[in-house]
Amino acid sequence: MDENVGTIELEAQKTSYRNVFLWSSYDAADTLFSQAIISIAFQPFILLLALENGITDYWTAFALMSVFMAVSNLLVALLGPFIGALSDTIGKRKPAVLISASVMCIATFGFMFWKNVWWACIMFVIANFGYQVGRMFYDSMIPFISKTEERGKTSGISGALSFLGTFAAIGLSMLAYEIWDKYSEPGMVFADPVTNPPEYRSIYYLFGIAVAAIILFAIPFLFSKEKENPNLNGFRQNLSIAKKSFRETLREIFVHRYKNAILFILAWFFVTDAANTTILYMQLVMVDGAGANPSQALYVIGIGGILAMIGAIGVGLLLDRWGPKKNFIINVFAWFFAVIICILACIKIDGVHILPWQIMYAVAFFIGLGFGGLWLIGRQFIFEIAPPDKVTQYQGFKQIAGRVSAIVSPLIFMGFLGLGNALGYNISNQYALALAPLLVFFLIGFFILLRYKDVHKAYLVGERAPYKRLEKKMLKEDRELEV
Repeated sequence: MDENVGTIELEAQKTSYRNVFLWSSYDAADTLFSQAIISIAFQPFILLLALENGITDYWTAFALMSVFMAVSNLLVALLGPFIGALSDTIGKRKPAVLISASVMCIATFGFMFWKNVWWACIMFVIANFGYQVGRMFYDSMIPFISKTEERGKTSGISGALSFLGTFAAIGLSMLAYEIWDKYSEPGMVFADPVTNPPEYRSIYYLFGIAVAAIILFAIPFLFSKEKENPNLNGFRQNLSIAKKSFRETLREIFVHRYKNAILFILAWFFVTDAANTTILYMQLVMVDGAGANPSQALYVIGIGGILAMIGAIGVGLLLDRWGPKKNFIINVFAWFFAVIICILACIKIDGVHILPWQIMYAVAFFIGLGFGGLWLIGRQFIFEIAPPDKVTQYQGFKQIAGRVSAIVSPLIFMGFLGLGNALGYNISNQYALALAPLLVFFLIGFFILLRYKDVHKAYLVGERAPYKRLEKKMLKEDRELEV
């Protein structure tokens, strides 16, 4: 345990809850971006704008949107770990959050400069990159604002406050609908563009008012404080040190086979692949798949947000007691049941849904539980598997898993949607088919997770990665299994 003393001193030794609330304001701000831009506005905007720009096939427009989403996530996956290494080397994370947030807001406002589908997709690539990288730096701040035994509670507070961003996104969307009228349902427009011409003014103006709200929500974050570990090196020297540290971390995880880290990264890949896809396309699943109209879909998302806030508080309290592994297992099953209900809600037989769209309220319950806790659990895993001086780097490797899965998931979803189209399915049944592979991904993630060795008790009493005694025990068990 003595070998950890030097690195543990890098972390916060006490928790100021005033500071925690100031820090948490950014969670509300970037959640507003996630909900208003990614979940509500971007997808129907791109589909309707594509039709207006001459792309008349629904599947082609959907494929275009999905490819640009994949490109954005590929950039995060490629650059995230090294950017994290540089942040760890410099010893400051808050300035990196602010720079990333500025990129996110400027690019989001850029949607309004030109009504062109290619321009809008490029702006999304930049905005989503800023959002994802900023999220990585933000999550990495927790060990530097909260002491060990209160980090789960700190995550829970930020997770609960993040849903202020969800409610704001829904409220702003409804306000935009009232002022500029509801946007068209993409499935109906592509089916009959003459009778149903594309209308998206409310979404177009939502980009601008969402940016203003994001900035307003993030103002308290400016006054938060983290325990910094700065050095006196110049930028070039820090860049050289970051490169060396990044290479060492790569060897540490993949060459020397840091088993717990590898198991977590793999489980995170499969689970977030399925979870990201569920959230990403939920608006379209409800409207074009289950048959709800956009206003009804917003009510479902709102209820899901309330339940997610409750779930975040519960998971935050349970993380300190149970640790991330047990909470993750419960979380996976919540997502699994949500997807099963989504599939049933989308299925049509003889042109009639077998279940009414209102069943999506049950989806809101399970996704509320799953969404409210998933990202908090991921944070805690990183704190427990990463050395304290490499937290942001490990967040970057978690981002690789999350972002590669976010590349894979739109492509798989798009592929199965295209398969349904080729088979002559209607749009609702196409969505039911596209959701089915997600169940397999949740199950794979669950079985990988079962092999993860729980280090939570050791972490609480002050041990830190690489947990020498635990690693020896794991290697011994592996040798016994081989014999």
